Amino acid sequence: MPSERLTPVVEIERATPADILDGLETLEGRYGEGVLVNPPGEGPDRLLNWALQEVADARRTETALHCVNAVLHARRSLACLVDWYLQRDLATLCKDPPATPKQQVKFLIALGVIDELTSRVLERAIQKRNGVEHRFQSPTLDVAEDVVELLRRTIADLRKLSDPQHGPWVFGIFLCSRGFGPNGRYAEFHGWSDPLVVFSRFAPRPWVGIVLPRNKTSAVIRRALLNETTTEELLQLLSLAQQKFGGGLLSCSDAQSCETLASEAHLLGV
Repeated sequence: MPSERLTPVVEIERATPADILDGLETLEGRYGEGVLVNPPGEGPDRLLNWALQEVADARRTETALHCVNAVLHARRSLACLVDWYLQRDLATLCKDPPATPKQQVKFLIALGVIDELTSRVLERAIQKRNGVEHRFQSPTLDVAEDVVELLRRTIADLRKLSDPQHGPWVFGIFLCSRGFGPNGRYAEFHGWSDPLVVFSRFAPRPWVGIVLPRNKTSAVIRRALLNETTTEELLQLLSLAQQKFGGGLLSCSDAQSCETLASEAHLLGV
């Protein structure tokens, strides 16, 4: 027999990130559902393909312009991947988003995406790219090949280690159904179950917080807006949520489906 569709009733309590951390310390659960995050701009794959094509053209024509373009496109591909990780884990929505390369590398190290050794190797590769952009130096074909191959392998290894497409959304379980109907995506709320930790990236007010059910339909949401949360606090919250709820995401859904469900459960724009 299908579950009855219910109307959730939520009470919002404003909290600080420190309050959310304290509350999260007391929770334990299972299951994490993520959201599929699209790459920014052209995406790293397309930019890297342009770099590889430029290297091939440079071998054929021995034209310095192709070497320059190869190095620039390869570095742009890496920068695009870094931005993708920052968007995936909501750092771009914080009140102090990582802006400089050093801040961005520090964030990736804290996430475990790269380590100190990788960061130093990449920094040296970036210096070769900076020579092209800021000192108007034309790289040789050997240098262009070295930079493109290093960044190609680095990008591939990083994506194997941590998929930039799988972003956090909900840790814990509530009862729902969703799918596609004649009018497109739909979602139905069937009741609160266990406490949830939510990383909401949806407009108009992205937030992080805890949902504490009172009964099947009623719950208290303690939330901190992301634009009032530092990246350091966000990292602590992400790490603790993964630790308390089984270490990772068991499934991911496209952003529109997640947003539709968030709206149905009154987790959107609260």
